[in-house]
Amino acid sequence: MAALDLINDDAIAEILLRLPPDDPACLVHAALVCKLWHRILSEPTFPRRYRKFHRTPPLLGFFHHNFISGYDTVAGFVPTTSATPFPQQELNLNAPHWDIIDTRHGRVFAMLGNYYVVWDPITGVREVLPYPASPEYDFRSFAVLCPVAGCDHSDCNGGPYLVIFLSLERHSFVHACVYSSETRAWGARVSVLAGDGCLSIDRKRGALTRDNTYYCQVEPGDRILKYELGTHSLSVIDPPSLYDMCPLLMPNDDGSLGLAGVKDSSLYLWSRTVNPKGIFEWIQRRVIELDNKLFHAENFLNQVILSGFAEDAGFIYMTTHDAVYAFELNSGQVRKVSERWNYYTEVYPFNSFYTPDFASSKLPPPAKTYLISAHPHQMSFMELIVEDELASSVPFSLGCVKPELIFRVITARDPEAIYFASWLEAAG
Repeated sequence: MAALDLINDDAIAEILLRLPPDDPACLVHAALVCKLWHRILSEPTFPRRYRKFHRTPPLLGFFHHNFISGYDTVAGFVPTTSATPFPQQELNLNAPHWDIIDTRHGRVFAMLGNYYVVWDPITGVREVLPYPASPEYDFRSFAVLCPVAGCDHSDCNGGPYLVIFLSLERHSFVHACVYSSETRAWGARVSVLAGDGCLSIDRKRGALTRDNTYYCQVEPGDRILKYELGTHSLSVIDPPSLYDMCPLLMPNDDGSLGLAGVKDSSLYLWSRTVNPKGIFEWIQRRVIELDNKLFHAENFLNQVILSGFAEDAGFIYMTTHDAVYAFELNSGQVRKVSERWNYYTEVYPFNSFYTPDFASSKLPPPAKTYLISAHPHQMSFMELIVEDELASSVPFSLGCVKPELIFRVITARDPEAIYFASWLEAAG
């Protein structure tokens, strides 16, 4: 009798649950071992058990964007696993104006031309958001997040989400409002005077702390915007110090706000905590001496940019003139994760479970579902075909376009809409 025959199904399932989620191909290989393993992995309950066991979604890689000319950008994805849900054609890398803005809780928030899009790469659902009712703004920041209380964010795919929108008007006024996927509408706006001399809102991904407070920076790095989701309040706080370049905001393990900044040859790490008097203050946690030799790059310290953070993985991204490095905060280890193309200084990590389709023993391709919640007047220049759940295609007048219906763009006259249409049809 083979050794495997001596192990019961429950024991084998416990073994398979322990396969590493940061290498999705392992599950595919396991399903090919024998019929018993394939059957266990094919059970409808296994994916949920697998996510519950590991809890923290693995880091699959990071998005970035390159400036190709002027303000035109091209998106890209750098995988950190052996299998990736993002084939090149899915991103439509040749389409200009494809701008990644935020990633969180298994979703990607992007701007394509003049359209805001929330994309769930694992389910394939992409939703086009209406424009927020906001005054003319010079710069903006967005954060996409899961609003479910107590959620561990291991299985958020297909669930509700919120989008926090902060905008800077006339280099002094900041406005904030929130979009809900459940109401398909933007909420009321709140505003605050940030003071004169606000050059822009930093493009780097903002920090969302455990109490659902969102933080982003005002360049040149002398002010931090704070939006509290629970109270819908907006305020401005001071950073602990000024650094050579705009510092990096990130959530700490204890749920507080953290900040990392580089000055001279050192990396400074801070936490914003409550002192015994009940007053928030910045506490310097660590000072890490950086060494050019660690990065295998000459004059690294003269050109380092803190370009992103991966909170669950415990490292920050540092960009040089020719490469992107991951710096592990606990160990101090450094590894090169990517070459640097053209010019980009922001990276957006993507975490999610990516499990196989065991019927075919392959990792699934991205689904091709498109939802729309934009107001009809925003699409007056488009001709649409709307497909219902029975996949019967019928022409729809613009006034009848419903958010829950699947659609694809077949023609567009506006130049920005052409980019949008080509992106939607790239996977169609």
